[in-house]
Amino acid sequence: MASKKSPQSLGGKARADKLPAQARKEIARKAALARHSAKTDPETGLPLARSEGTLPIGDVNIDVYVLWDRRRLVSKRAMARALGLKSEGGNAFLKTLSGKTIGSAIPENLWEKINNPVIFKPLSGDPAHGYEAAVLIEVCDALIDARDDLLPSQKFLARQAEIIIRAAAKIGIIALIDEATGFIEDKRKEEYRELWRDFVRDEFRQWEGAEFPDDIFDLIYKLYGLKRFNPKSTQHPKFFGKILRKYIWIPLANSNGAILEQLDEKNPVIYANGGRRYKLFQFLSDEVGLPALKQHIWQVVGIGRSVKTKEQFDRSFYAAFPQAIPNKGGGQLSLFDEP
Repeated sequence: MASKKSPQSLGGKARADKLPAQARKEIARKAALARHSAKTDPETGLPLARSEGTLPIGDVNIDVYVLWDRRRLVSKRAMARALGLKSEGGNAFLKTLSGKTIGSAIPENLWEKINNPVIFKPLSGDPAHGYEAAVLIEVCDALIDARDDLLPSQKFLARQAEIIIRAAAKIGIIALIDEATGFIEDKRKEEYRELWRDFVRDEFRQWEGAEFPDDIFDLIYKLYGLKRFNPKSTQHPKFFGKILRKYIWIPLANSNGAILEQLDEKNPVIYANGGRRYKLFQFLSDEVGLPALKQHIWQVVGIGRSVKTKEQFDRSFYAAFPQAIPNKGGGQLSLFDEP
């Protein structure tokens, strides 16, 4: 005979019945996650893997896992293998990243993740160390940013990082198409969509409220021998705008100024001080425009970091972007010119 339910449980059921179906579904999902997160190894207390497999990225196969709390992990050993290191052990991965050249290119928040791997219990075997999948992409980003400073013996790391980034992008778009079309049997649509939104937010967070990262301004200050009194300030000398138009906006995507003309048309100068209503980058698409702008900016920053003078910068810049060489008498400002 069923036991009599308490007034509290009856009231809870009544409140739940009044909730929209989507809200009830979300409550059930969170409850399931809480139950799954409690699944730990009884002897060690370590989180348990619920599934594992091998992920091909280019010519490399890496060991990957999904924990019961749905964290996606790449083993530390697989991180070394993914980067093409001769020694595929986890220590080789840490030793390589700790070198002077590469280590200085890794931001502090990424170091914190690298130094604190997730210790978990695979389906079989001894406990393992792993990193959430996004850490591999962040490491690859750091290696690509440091490309110009790498030693000849380290250049392969940047090449491998590019392979991983491109392959991961291909895998990601395939998964998104499968999800959007309902091709995959186990869709978990909201989870995929939320993951995608999180990745996009993280990727473009540096663009919120600011058109360019501080690195590009630090470069201009360096080449002109100017002191930046307040590194946190977003106010810069007015002539910086002309330099950015010449070296960023005009050669963007090899457009020779065509993209800039369109942006100027959509977002004209309306204030007496030369200001515009919006930032130019706000008219670029998330899918193509912003990534192209970001890539170009970091190419320019990379060139600037490899030189010491304005003359050296111009030579290196025009060697990389010959289509941007100004016509004689065109009036375009050069870093070689004094504004």
